[in-house]
Amino acid sequence: MPDGPADSLTERLERAQVLAWQGRGRDADEVLAAVDPSTLSETDLMAWALPRAANQFWMLDEPERATAFLRALRGRVSSDATVDALLGTFAMNAGDLHRARELSASVLASATATDQAVGWAASAAALAHARMGEFGPVDELANRAVAAGHPGLLRYTSGYGQVLAAVFRGDLDRAESLAHELRAETGPGHAIGQLLIAEVSTFRGDLDDAVGLLRSAADSLAPTGYSWTPLAWMLLAQTLGQQGSTVAAAKALGRAESRHGLKSMLFAPELALARAWTCWARKDSLGAVGAAREAFRAAERSGQSAVALRAVHDAVRCGDARAVSSLDGLPVECVFARVTASHARALAAHDAIGLAAVAEEWQQLGFGAAAADAARQVEELVPDHGEAPQ
Repeated sequence: MPDGPADSLTERLERAQVLAWQGRGRDADEVLAAVDPSTLSETDLMAWALPRAANQFWMLDEPERATAFLRALRGRVSSDATVDALLGTFAMNAGDLHRARELSASVLASATATDQAVGWAASAAALAHARMGEFGPVDELANRAVAAGHPGLLRYTSGYGQVLAAVFRGDLDRAESLAHELRAETGPGHAIGQLLIAEVSTFRGDLDDAVGLLRSAADSLAPTGYSWTPLAWMLLAQTLGQQGSTVAAAKALGRAESRHGLKSMLFAPELALARAWTCWARKDSLGAVGAAREAFRAAERSGQSAVALRAVHDAVRCGDARAVSSLDGLPVECVFARVTASHARALAAHDAIGLAAVAEEWQQLGFGAAAADAARQVEELVPDHGEAPQ
């Protein structure tokens, strides 16, 4: 139905939101573009401009245009905090975590920041800190975001930070509990919740369950432009690869690659890990190790130290005996880092006893996938698949 001349701003904003959530970003942009910003008060200008920029960034896949639009807006409003909060979220999704953290910190320190600005900033900061391996502030930031009542799907941004922090601390039960709490009954929130639950299930080694959840999440998110969409395909490719499903992993990888861009550059390391496990599924161990090393480099370049640690972990599982050197200088102290280092050292030393101990520790922590790989590596070192020497 065409827009009527008397449509109010509120009606247009509501219609645009519905269209965007349906994956109809171009239609949403047309609804918002019909508004004359010169006729709006500052409050209405912000109410119109922020969703338009968000729609441009995610649904239209035009991050440069969205960023330029917001920067132009800064000179027309009395407070920069809300604009900077959204710019920080854009920077995070584009993989510039240092800029995201800088912008978020300035917003959170501002005495004039609105609740909306605090919600955007705290959510972005929570995920940025988690991926950078700075787990201490994550829960506090996530709680601050919730208290501010932030808009849309940003609860999942901060929640993902909490899930990752719990994983790296070795607390998969808490990670899984958080993921279940986040899963909504319907809509994109349900699919994103499935994605988070599936990631924990993959660490546990419950690959069949994870694949089912990720297929459902990827299909549900496919019509949207959210950055979660390529991530869902990346994680599906990783899990299918670990499962040994060669053709299915390659298909999921292709979909991840076709949907990846600047708006999801934060997840460039996950894309490289999807390539690693797709190589692994077709028994290309050299290709798998090479792709895992590229994931490490991508994470390190963007300051994502915790994700770099995850890349080393996967490289070790794929048999990279040189991975131990990559751990030097990674500023991440956590249970996951300690056991990954033990695993890497034992593999490099061809230490069957050490690998057996690592397999046991991974199993006790609930990381069934890593435990199975360490146990397999013991068998590869021991003649005739006998027991490791005592």
